Amino acid sequence: MTGIEALNDLGKRDPENYKERLNKDEANFTPMRRAPLVAVAIAILAVASIAVAWYFIYVPLQLERESASYYDRQLAGYYTGGPSGMMSGFQMMGYYNGYLSGYSQEVLINKTISVASQVPGYARVFPQNDTIMFNSTHINLVVIATMVSPSDIGKEVNLTGMLPSSSATANVFVIYGLVNPTLIMPRGASVTFTVINLDPDDYHNLAITPVPPPYPYYSMMYIMMDVLGVSPMLPPASYSSGVAYGLTFTVAFTHPGALYYVCEYPGHAESGMYGEIIVG
Repeated sequence: MTGIEALNDLGKRDPENYKERLNKDEANFTPMRRAPLVAVAIAILAVASIAVAWYFIYVPLQLERESASYYDRQLAGYYTGGPSGMMSGFQMMGYYNGYLSGYSQEVLINKTISVASQVPGYARVFPQNDTIMFNSTHINLVVIATMVSPSDIGKEVNLTGMLPSSSATANVFVIYGLVNPTLIMPRGASVTFTVINLDPDDYHNLAITPVPPPYPYYSMMYIMMDVLGVSPMLPPASYSSGVAYGLTFTVAFTHPGALYYVCEYPGHAESGMYGEIIVG
C-alpha cells in the first residue's frame, strides 16, 4: 500500500487522527515551501541595496572626481605649471569641494560696482534684448559673478540699476548692467576678461568654450578640455571687509561663430549661469 493509499485508509477508519496527521504534515511542509521564497526575497533586497548604493553613492563620487580632474587639466593647460604646484597667473588658496581655488587680485567691492557700470566707448548696450555690441578688436571686459535671490536683491539693484525678474533666482553673470547678456564682437578681437566674484556665499569661475548649452550638473564633464580660456574658482566676497576676489585672462577670438562664457562649478551652468558670445 502506498503512503497516499495508507493516508486515505486512515481517513476512513479514524477521521480525527487523519486531520491531526494532515495538520502535522502541513506544518512540516510550510517552512520548506517558504524557505526558497525567503531566499529569493533576501537576494532581491541585496541586489537592490547594491544598486541603490552604486547609483546614489559611487556614481556621484566618481563623477565628482572626474569633474575635478577635467577642471585641473583645464587650468594646467591654460596656466604655466600644474595643479600640484604654484601656478603662474594666480595665487592658490587650496581646494573647495575638490576644485582648486585662487585669485590674482583683491578688489574693493564698492569700487568694483562702480567700475562694472562704466560702459567703454567701443561698446553699445541694448537692454531691450540683453545684448552688448563691441566695435573694437581690443576689449577690456569686467564680468561680475553673483547670485540672485531675495537676500541679494540689494546687490542686484546696485549692479543692474533695476529689480531682478521673478525668474532670476539662480547664479548669474552681470556685464555692464545686464544679466547673462549676449556679447557680439568682431573677428580677431582680443578680449581681456576680468572676472570678479561678488557672491558672498559661493565659488564661481569663468570658462570660454564653443560647447553649447544645455549644460549638465557636472558641466566640466560636458565641456572637457574644449576651452579657450578659464579662471580658477574665485572665493566668495567678504562684505564685512569690503573685499572681493578677481582674476584676469585674455582670449583671442580668431574664428567667426558662437561661443559661450560659463561658470563650471557643479550645477551653476545647469541653472543658467552662462551667456553667448557671437564672433562676426
